[in-house]
Amino acid sequence: MIDYSGNFRDFIPLLDELTDELKITKEPHKLYEPINYLFFKKGKQIRAMLVLLSNQLFHDSITGVKELVLGIESLHNFTLIHDDVMDNAVLRRGATTINKKWSINQAILSGDVLMIHAYKHLLSSKDVNKLFVQKFTETAIEICEGQQLDLDMQTNISFGLDDYYRIIDRKTGSLIKLSLTAPCYLTDLGFKYLNTMNSIGLYLGQLFQIQDDYLDVYGEQDKVGKLKGGDVFENKKTFLYAVALSSANSIEKEKLVSIYHSNHPNKLQEVLTLYDQLSVKEIVQEEIDKLSSKIFKLINGLDVNARKKQLLTKFIRFLLNRDQ
Repeated sequence: MIDYSGNFRDFIPLLDELTDELKITKEPHKLYEPINYLFFKKGKQIRAMLVLLSNQLFHDSITGVKELVLGIESLHNFTLIHDDVMDNAVLRRGATTINKKWSINQAILSGDVLMIHAYKHLLSSKDVNKLFVQKFTETAIEICEGQQLDLDMQTNISFGLDDYYRIIDRKTGSLIKLSLTAPCYLTDLGFKYLNTMNSIGLYLGQLFQIQDDYLDVYGEQDKVGKLKGGDVFENKKTFLYAVALSSANSIEKEKLVSIYHSNHPNKLQEVLTLYDQLSVKEIVQEEIDKLSSKIFKLINGLDVNARKKQLLTKFIRFLLNRDQ
């Protein structure tokens, strides 16, 4: 039994204990060394924390939770490794990416085995049922679909907010939703709240990605841990770009499309100047506020202990104030 009456930060020691098994100590070392390197650089573990905070809403024990955390964290980090390969990224969590430190081939292979280990964790549990494994599999497929849509859009000139949400609801939102709903599959009580937790996860996934898009161009590189403006240099279609297009007149739109799809030496600064002219920052904040309100309303409506709801709310407020 764990005391859920304190601050969400009280979960960090438990999270560290649960994720100790993510490191793989076996041969061949060259296969697993990059994975352990990534886990040593420990990220924010947001999805793992969401699993714990969702679990405490409906359950007084952590039975079955470890395998959920390990499976979801393995899937998440698999996507990061492969994203870095596709983006030719050189920094992840403030450190050299696996594809840069080792090789592209090594990153692909290590990422693949990490994904297989995700299933190994789930299948080792007597508490994780077939229905959840099916949902886990659907989520993994949705992430790949979202990634493909994202790649397709890099060369597309036409892009709107509907296109944006179609991508991120798969690429980012699906795993956020899975993290929040995973504990619902453990008991009948949790399953009762599956639809509500799905909705919370949908809005949180959108909020998280919009904020990520914002930090890519307005965050500080040493805090964000990756190249500033990386999305712009890769021609990625972000929320900011979609908002700018929808707000621009014909002349501004033509200029934005032209510079965004160029290799101009001052590309990032030119884009930011246009964003300033189109009040993109203010529109982003309005959307974040709107999504936050929807999330908090859904959480408040859950028929569970108020202190337990407060822990999840506190964590989401913490995410809203993140600078990386």
